[in-house]
Amino acid sequence: MSAARPPEGARERSAQRAACVMKRAALLLVLALASAARAAGPASARTATADLYARMSAGDLPGVTRYVPDAGFTELDGDAAAPRRIDAAAFAGLLKSGAQVALRAGDLQEQALGDVVVVTGMRLGAITPPGAAAADMATPFTMVWQREGDGWKLRHVHLSRSLPAH
Repeated sequence: MSAARPPEGARERSAQRAACVMKRAALLLVLALASAARAAGPASARTATADLYARMSAGDLPGVTRYVPDAGFTELDGDAAAPRRIDAAAFAGLLKSGAQVALRAGDLQEQALGDVVVVTGMRLGAITPPGAAAADMATPFTMVWQREGDGWKLRHVHLSRSLPAH
């Protein structure tokens, strides 16, 4: 008894299906890698700083809180008597308050100390209470970031006295 021969063109269709499956698998791999790269967050603390202010200004609470450790971070404002702890709930309250947040970072510099990075720069813009006139301020700052896995967590912020922006 002889083996049955496949119909004419069956081998070509089989090869085309295999090529199609390989292309789909490659596309899924590329999409998965791109998604993982986005989930990893910014590559540098300098970029994380700019992204934090952009997300605050956009009212993007999940985007902001990706940088906030579970226990929060300390912040020392130029007018404050002592540091205070800022956590995800504080950001949620700010963004729900109706305050206008319009911040951006400028003149960013960073110094790496292993997994800890110190970022200095100017915070430009302001957080304006509801109903108040917006002011454009320049506030020198220092931030201490720590690399955690593929992302960054903010550990401390020091804000100097604000000056009107020029």
